[in-house]
Amino acid sequence: MKNKLMSSFLIVTIFVFLLSACNSKQTSQKELGQSSSSGDEVSGEITVASWNLAADSLTETAKKFMEKYPETKVKIEYVTSDYNKIIPPLTAGKGAPDVIQIQQRDFPNFLERFPNQFVDLTKLLNGKEDEFVEVAMNLAKKDGHIYALPWDLGPVGVYYRKDFFKKAGVDPKSITTWDKFIEAGKKIQDANDGVKMLALGLSSDDIADMYRMLMNELGAQYYDKDGKIKFVTKENIKAIEMYKRLVDEGLVMDAPTWDDRIRAFVNNKVAAIVYPVWYAGTIKTQAADQKGLWGLMPMPAFEEGGPNQAHMGGSVLAISTQSKNQKLAWKFIEFALMTNEGQDIQMKYGLFPSWKPYYQTEQFKAVDEYFGVSLSEFFGKLSTNIPPLDYGAHYMDINNAIIDALGAVISKDADIAKALKKAEQRAARDTGLDIAK
Repeated sequence: MKNKLMSSFLIVTIFVFLLSACNSKQTSQKELGQSSSSGDEVSGEITVASWNLAADSLTETAKKFMEKYPETKVKIEYVTSDYNKIIPPLTAGKGAPDVIQIQQRDFPNFLERFPNQFVDLTKLLNGKEDEFVEVAMNLAKKDGHIYALPWDLGPVGVYYRKDFFKKAGVDPKSITTWDKFIEAGKKIQDANDGVKMLALGLSSDDIADMYRMLMNELGAQYYDKDGKIKFVTKENIKAIEMYKRLVDEGLVMDAPTWDDRIRAFVNNKVAAIVYPVWYAGTIKTQAADQKGLWGLMPMPAFEEGGPNQAHMGGSVLAISTQSKNQKLAWKFIEFALMTNEGQDIQMKYGLFPSWKPYYQTEQFKAVDEYFGVSLSEFFGKLSTNIPPLDYGAHYMDINNAIIDALGAVISKDADIAKALKKAEQRAARDTGLDIAK
């Protein structure tokens, strides 16, 4: 009888332990769902990992949030966009920040590499996923579940120095193709001593930035319709040919790092910047004394009247399942990305929102004093026909292979098709995917 009682006790104990373990795994979603409907009852502390201008915007957001919720403390941890401080704790399963900024293009890869490391937010959104722009929301999903909130969008335009263009007698409206951009660039550099048309990261991993914008403009892809690797296409070759022309024509200053490129425009050494809407905030905050000197124009097309829209960048905010205060983490990103008050701050830093209800506000439509135009209206017109680009779950490996190919072409004059073929082979080895025939 004693043995039976002991056996029964052990069985009940094991059952309770297993039930507790199962509940602990589901706690994040259950508790968050409850907190979503329980009003303002949040307290405690969280850490949010972000970088550069985005981290600046979240720092101001955190101040506003803590004023509204005085029992909370939100610490913004400045990290780098290469995820050097994010990947190790995700790999180890401990030490990750509560909230993590991840670029939209990289998030499918993170979901693949780090399963069960991000909180499922599907129930929390309670059917409001349609409030976000579809192209951004799609990159936050896996198997029909939502694991992050889309933050900003990255429609691409050209920022240009009005004074440099004027001194060279160049009308920005006349630059409708990349051929005309090159010819204008030569005039501008001749007329303005020490000025280069562009500053790009030619000797770093950032070498791929310009390529991605050019390939997206042409509607190029990394894969074929069956999901097989396919870099050697006429669109990809055409994009790299134009990139190399810009370099070979002497229009590009090598500025390897993010900070190098900032110094280039702060020190009046660059006449144009081809980058997304979110870079407006970087220009405004880093070169406040250049207010009124910067104008905006659309990307040039490869051919007159051809496509001239592209998307680059944009991030998501995700909650780590390692977080011990997921209620507060959700409340913070909800405040930052799903309230007018939070989005007012994002717009101040030039972060174009993917949350559509904000588009109806006066703040969204307001003229930006620094540039003298409404940034939202300008970039909104450059968001209507952006070709979709499938980054896939292996983007980081794909990108490393592309970087190698670009380095060989730009720096060593390698044959473009051969360099891309070699990149296909590396990508296949790193991802396990097949190469298209």
